[in-house]
Amino acid sequence: MIYMFQIELPDPNTDIEGLVSAQRKCIANLLSEGKLLAYSVASNLHTIWCVVLAHNEKEAMDIVASFPLQKHFVDVTYQKLLLHNTTPTTLPEIFLN
Repeated sequence: MIYMFQIELPDPNTDIEGLVSAQRKCIANLLSEGKLLAYSVASNLHTIWCVVLAHNEKEAMDIVASFPLQKHFVDVTYQKLLLHNTTPTTLPEIFLN
């Protein structure tokens, strides 16, 4: 199942800023594990959008709850998606001389 989350955050503060590095590491791990398909942050730092791949709603919620910034979430909404299309990523062609 695929879920789209919208997460609202308060105004940035030093506590949130102190968690940015841990948040980025967590997101990188979840992306590489295939649990997150997409992750975006609004330029004003008040909203996060992410697309989660999970077996069920509880697993999707648990993934989002694992974010280091979770204790600062003001509001979380989500929808189960029918589909999620992305541009395929390809590796550059290797040329052997």
